[in-house]
Amino acid sequence: MRGNRWMMGVVATLCLGLWVGFSQAETKTGYVDLQKIFQGYNRAKENEKKFKQEVEAQQKEINKLQDEIKKEQEDFDKKKDILKAEEKQKREERLRDMLQDFSGRWKEVNQKLDQRREELEKECLDEIIKATREYGKKHGYTLILDARVVVYGPEGADLSEEILKVLNK
Repeated sequence: MRGNRWMMGVVATLCLGLWVGFSQAETKTGYVDLQKIFQGYNRAKENEKKFKQEVEAQQKEINKLQDEIKKEQEDFDKKKDILKAEEKQKREERLRDMLQDFSGRWKEVNQKLDQRREELEKECLDEIIKATREYGKKHGYTLILDARVVVYGPEGADLSEEILKVLNK
């Protein structure tokens, strides 16, 4: 009985040792800092520049609408004391309509810009992930993680710079 326990202990220890050795030999793990890659990725920089131009164009349009409303409000304020009640009411309604249109337009523009930013970011993120997968396959990695989930990793396991080089070729 005692011999069987000892033998089982030896076998378990050998199996554990083989499993640990096998898993260490088979596993090549790295990690990437997606934020760092995103910030250094030339395409992401170009997309950000393009997005800022789109924002500026939309801002000009919004400013134009604001100026029209402001001009209408100023004109109304100057003439409201001399306008007939019917005309005054029409002008007030027109101002309200302009403000509602402006509010709707503002909301629409913000939604479109948010959606556009998400599209541009997703496009770059998809490219980063694809490049990371291809790099991992080419260099025999079993696993490449996002640095946000890595509590500890040796400096040599950070593949961010390598992935950035691949992307910016």
